[in-house]
Amino acid sequence: MSKIEFFIYSVFSGILLGFGWPTDGFPIYLFIAFIPLLYIENYLNHSLFSILLFSFITFFTWNAISTWWLFYAKRPNGTFAIEAYLVPVLLNASFMSIIFSFYSWIKKHIKNKRIGYIFLVCLWISFEKMHLEWELSWPWLNLGNGFANRTEWIQWYEYTGILGGSIWIWIVNIGFTESIFKYKNDKNIFFLYKRIFFNIGIIFFMIFISNLIYIKYRRNHNERTANVLILQPNIDPYNQKYYTSTDKLISKLKKLIDKKISEEPMIIIAPETMFPGKGNKIQIKDINKNKIISAFKDYLRNKSPNTVFITGIELFTLYRKNQSKTSIPIFTKDKKNMQWIDIFNSVIQIGTHENVEFHHKSKLVPAVETFPYRKIFSPILGNILLNFGGTIMELGKENYPSVFKHPYLGIKIAPIICYESVFGEYVSNFFRKKNAELMVVVTNDGWWGTSQGHKQHMCYARIRAIENRKCVARSANTGISCFINEKGEIISSIPYGKEGILYDKIYLNKKKTFYIKYGDFFSRISLLTTIIILLYAITYNKIINIKFE
Repeated sequence: MSKIEFFIYSVFSGILLGFGWPTDGFPIYLFIAFIPLLYIENYLNHSLFSILLFSFITFFTWNAISTWWLFYAKRPNGTFAIEAYLVPVLLNASFMSIIFSFYSWIKKHIKNKRIGYIFLVCLWISFEKMHLEWELSWPWLNLGNGFANRTEWIQWYEYTGILGGSIWIWIVNIGFTESIFKYKNDKNIFFLYKRIFFNIGIIFFMIFISNLIYIKYRRNHNERTANVLILQPNIDPYNQKYYTSTDKLISKLKKLIDKKISEEPMIIIAPETMFPGKGNKIQIKDINKNKIISAFKDYLRNKSPNTVFITGIELFTLYRKNQSKTSIPIFTKDKKNMQWIDIFNSVIQIGTHENVEFHHKSKLVPAVETFPYRKIFSPILGNILLNFGGTIMELGKENYPSVFKHPYLGIKIAPIICYESVFGEYVSNFFRKKNAELMVVVTNDGWWGTSQGHKQHMCYARIRAIENRKCVARSANTGISCFINEKGEIISSIPYGKEGILYDKIYLNKKKTFYIKYGDFFSRISLLTTIIILLYAITYNKIINIKFE
C-alpha cells in the first residue's frame, strides 16, 4: 500500500466516525469506522511515527466533523474565536493518536495480537475515564456517547454507563477487522461470512437485550409525582443576556410563570446564569437579602406559597486570605486592604420562607470557565484560553454534590449545571450519595447558534436518564428545553430559538440502578488490565528502545 492509500484510509475512518455521531449521524457507522485504521496499523506496525501520523489524521477528521459547531463560539468583542474550535480538535486528536500509537507499540513487543487487542480496548477505556476526570476533560467524544440519539439501543447503560458502549464499538470493529485479515491469509470465504455474521449478531444481540429491558421496565405504582414547570426565556447570550437589566429579567420570567402557575405545589425551573443579567453579581453571605430573591419570594407567597423556584445565577464570595487556586485578588476603595474573590456559576432554589439553597458548578468547561493546569500554561499562553465563551476569568467550583430539598413535598432534587450533564459517574453521585429522586438540568446552549452543539448536549442528558432511571427536567435558555423520562425518551420539548414553557407531572423514584451503585466499574477493570499487560510486556519482553521510522 502507498502513503496515498494510507491517507485515504485514515480520512475514511475519520469520516465514518463523524458520520456516525449524533445527532444527524447514523451510529451503525461506528461499528465499522475503525476498520480502515486498524488495517493501516497492521501494515505499519514497524513504524511508530507513521502510525502516529495516520491515526492523527483519522482522529482529527472525526473531531473536526463531530464538533465543528465549536467554531460558532465568540470572543467578548464579538469576533469568532477560531481557537475555540481548533484547540480542542487538535488536542483531542493528539491524545487519541498517542493512545492508539502506544497500543501499536505494545502489541508489537508482546507479539500476541489477541492480548494486543485487549490492551487497546482497556487502554482506550482508561483514556476515556481520564477524560472525565482531569483538568483537560473533554469527554464529548467518548465513544459510548455515539448512541445518544438511539436510546432504544442502549437501555443496558443502566448497568454499564457509556463505557459499555465504547467497549461494544471496539469489540465489533476488531471482530470485523480480524475477519478480513483471516480471509486474506486463507481465502476461506465461508469463514469470512461466518465471522461477519457473528459480529453483526453481536450488534443485534445487544440491541435485542436493550429492547427487552425497555419492554420489561415498569414504574412502581407507588411512585410519587411532582408538578414541574420549565421556562425557556430565549435570550441571546451574546447580545442580550448580559445587557438586560435584572428588573427586566425578573419581569420576563414572571410573565412566563403566570401562564401556568397555580396554588398547587410545583417546581419551577429557569436556565443557567439567568441572573443577574446587567446587574452586579450576588454575594453569597447577603444572598437572602438580595432583591432577586425577595422579588421571587414575594411572588411565590402571593401566587403559590408551596412552590419552589430553581434558577441559574452568578454568585461570589470574598475572603480576607487566598483560600483557593481560583481566587482572584481585589483591592478595597482605600487601595490598602486586599481581599480575594471567588465567582461561581451556580443554581439556587428559592422558597417562600426558607433560606436560599445553592449549588456551585463542579465540572467546569476547560478554557472557558477554568484554566487547565494554570501554573504550567499561564506563563506561556497568558489568558488566551479564557477569552471566549462568555467569561474572561476562572470560576470557583464545588467539590461535593449537593441536592435541593423541596420544603413542602420532601423531594430531593439533583441540580445539574450545563456541562456537568456530560459526566455519568459525577451525575450518579447525586443519587448514590444524596438519594435524589429527580434530575434538573439548567443550561445555556446559545453560544453555538443553531448548530449541532445544543442538540448533542440535549441528547447526552437522555443517557443520564437511562443510567440512573430518573426523569430529567431540562431548562435551556434558547433551547432545547424538555422533559425526558426514565427510558431516555423525550416527552415534550421546546425547540431552539423559541420562547415558551413546558408543564408536566414528573415521576419520582429512589431506585438505585447498578450504575448508580458501582459507577464506571469498567474503567477500574480496564486500568488494572492495562497495568498487568504493561508489566508483562516490560518483564518478559524487555522493552527498552523506541524506534521512529
